[in-house]
Amino acid sequence: MTTPVLIRLLGGFRLSVAGREVTSLPRKAQALLGYLAMQDGRPVTRETVSDLLWTDRGAEQARHSLRQTLLVLRRALRDAGGDVIANNPSTLAFIPGMVETDVGRFRLLARSSDRAALAEASEIYAGSLLDRFPPVGGDFDDWLIVARSEVTDAAIAALRRLTDACLAAGDVHPAVLAAERMLALDLLREDSHRLMMEVYLRAGRRADAIRQYDACVEVLRRELDVGPSEETEGVAGRLREAAIKSQLTPVSTARRLLTPTYVQDGPPRVAVLPFRAIGPDPVPGYFAAGLVEDIVTLLATLREPVVVSSNSSRQFSDMPLDIRHVGNELGVRYVVSGTARHAEPWVRISVQLAEAESGSVLWGQSYDTKALMLFEAQDNIARRVVNTIVPNIHEVEMRRIKSKHPASMTAYDLVLQARDVMFRMDRESYGAAGELLAKAAALDPGYATTHALMADWYALRVGQGWSPDPNSDAVASDDAARAAIDRDALNVQALALHAHTRAFLHRDYDGAVRIFDRATDVAPNDASSWMWSAGTYAYVGQAAEAVKRAERAIQLSPRDRFSFRYHTALCLSHYTNRSYDEAIQWGEQAIREAPGYTASLRFTIAALAASGRISEAHDLGARLMRVQPDFRVRTVRERHPFRDASRRNQIADELARAGLPE
Repeated sequence: MTTPVLIRLLGGFRLSVAGREVTSLPRKAQALLGYLAMQDGRPVTRETVSDLLWTDRGAEQARHSLRQTLLVLRRALRDAGGDVIANNPSTLAFIPGMVETDVGRFRLLARSSDRAALAEASEIYAGSLLDRFPPVGGDFDDWLIVARSEVTDAAIAALRRLTDACLAAGDVHPAVLAAERMLALDLLREDSHRLMMEVYLRAGRRADAIRQYDACVEVLRRELDVGPSEETEGVAGRLREAAIKSQLTPVSTARRLLTPTYVQDGPPRVAVLPFRAIGPDPVPGYFAAGLVEDIVTLLATLREPVVVSSNSSRQFSDMPLDIRHVGNELGVRYVVSGTARHAEPWVRISVQLAEAESGSVLWGQSYDTKALMLFEAQDNIARRVVNTIVPNIHEVEMRRIKSKHPASMTAYDLVLQARDVMFRMDRESYGAAGELLAKAAALDPGYATTHALMADWYALRVGQGWSPDPNSDAVASDDAARAAIDRDALNVQALALHAHTRAFLHRDYDGAVRIFDRATDVAPNDASSWMWSAGTYAYVGQAAEAVKRAERAIQLSPRDRFSFRYHTALCLSHYTNRSYDEAIQWGEQAIREAPGYTASLRFTIAALAASGRISEAHDLGARLMRVQPDFRVRTVRERHPFRDASRRNQIADELARAGLPE
């Protein structure tokens, strides 16, 4: 029998009652459920709970607030088929058999020594306890800090035992994934860095082990002002011995013990070399250095391509430029280089992207700015460089993998292929994209980008009207997005898609906005975050903000390969703003770029009908029916993500006026 109430606390608060997600529960009601869930069935006194949640109130007022909160919970849990919280005058506890919690299951499995149980515990751990939970005040916030730390420590211990179990069985790849997750939970634990070095060494990834040692030294110096222990230095010594035995020549710097070989597979790595000042009147060194740092920082937030630290590329500042040598030294497939020339009153910045293996230039461009405005221009130039080189790298990567034998495809290769065929926007290609993503996930379960694109795949299948089970696909999309974030908490693509699915599929608009804020904190210049957030703001009726965000997305990525989604976001935003001529303009642009994308078709049809251009709306409606023969207006009326029923009815009425079947 399925437990009627499911409470998830790991990675944030979520409540489901009889299979239905509850999204409108007051904050202190959520806090009360979270506190009871952490008790493992043990009853707690009402006085304890009152003091915890209403510390600043008198005893009588606190008891009254608790009674009111319990009434709210009783209404929220009424579909459970019976009482959920025992109605005892002095204590509170969940009634046995009525509630299941992810943290309870996690704790049980995390204590095990069985590898399968530990693996399941690591899957359940979707993030810290009540992650990003807003402050409640008083003693509850202090309790949460301690409880969160205890659960995180349990997760670290479980992942450590899982790593050891995988190594004992000779399964090195799962050990790497477990150790990487363990380290990400607490970067200040030197023993975790040390284990990560050991695991990389066992996997034959000596360059990664060296980089881990460097990272350990740096974080200990920066955060704790201490050096590595003798034990850690002992592991580093073994790495030196391995380098000598492999006849690899250490480079000159003390901590760069190995020279990484040219990376052939996996996500592309790119190095940004120090820009060179040329001409008789050199540009200030701080400007060239700052520009490189900005480009590296912006690339780092995107996760792919992977950018090497500017500290690593700085060694080439005084050497003759040799792209192939840089590629071999740093293990990168692409190299960005540039020059700065001063010609009063202008400064010309010239940038090139080259392929390391061949040394051939893939792209080049110059930017001119007034010498007196160098600082103001720095951020703008860096953004334009990044937003131009990334699509160029993706194009070259697509050509590269097309020449590979299918048996040699990596998860990255499969994801790149899936993204390419997925956005052809026809059913056959869409199905092929799903198969490619499934293969990528099986090949490398820890690759976050696979799961992020899976979230998009499921959500888009619902939006296209191609889903055989929209409710199931909505859950699958959310699960895939959470899986991506679990594997890489700072993956901005995963964060943006997770936020989009919360609004588009689950109508959790407030939750979506919080996640979008987190995404833009991580990567303020990521175009996809601005594009997806435009849709959410349109759904809640904040049309002016939606237009602003969609325009910002297009400015950040004016040459995006999949620009039809950006133009559709602007079409939706203008439609919501009732600026129908602009909506039609951008909708028609999106349709030219992707004729089979049903979202742009629907919004453009509605805008045409709202403008009185019924004949054109009818023609476009016929095209929509060819793409989605089972389209019905009533589905829009019932399930469109517009929060207000009046807006849902408006777009449905306009689609009906265009001749689409009710």
